[in-house]
Amino acid sequence: MPVYAFELGFIAPAGDDVIDALYEAGWDDATVSLDPGTGGPGIASFDREADTAVQAVASAIAQGRTAGVEVTTVSEDLVTLAEIAERAGRTFATADHWAVGRRGPGGFPAPRIRRPRVSLYSWAEVVRWLNEHRLAEMSCADVEIARVCEVADSLVRASRLQRQLAVEDRRLLARVVA
Repeated sequence: MPVYAFELGFIAPAGDDVIDALYEAGWDDATVSLDPGTGGPGIASFDREADTAVQAVASAIAQGRTAGVEVTTVSEDLVTLAEIAERAGRTFATADHWAVGRRGPGGFPAPRIRRPRVSLYSWAEVVRWLNEHRLAEMSCADVEIARVCEVADSLVRASRLQRQLAVEDRRLLARVVA
């Protein structure tokens, strides 16, 4: 069974029992970063075994809700050029050349977080780029989770945003967009 790596951003209520509730709900395969005393925003990094990426992400979201947290984002992991090179089975120099456009077809994904020394890239974007241009053998699980995270994040954000509208307006938009 494949293992899918992804992250959920969430908002948790204050209380020392939040971490235990998340674990008991099924987040035993996640590393949770949260100050339980104050609650608020947190991040959970998963390595979840499932039949499909959709099942992995959907089960994590459902378990978080059961434990009383509001899931706010779904994302894949952020990686450095060194990690990209390692995962792609290439040298750091090759990954660096892809990033600056000296090698490959161009259009390498821009960093999500630009830093002077070590920028961070969306692994989902990079794996799709590598797969699309056949520059490295990527696992089906990596390609699948990249696609699913993008869709799931859009749905989670849309769900949160639509609550700002009146019920009638939500229904109208749902009919038109669906």
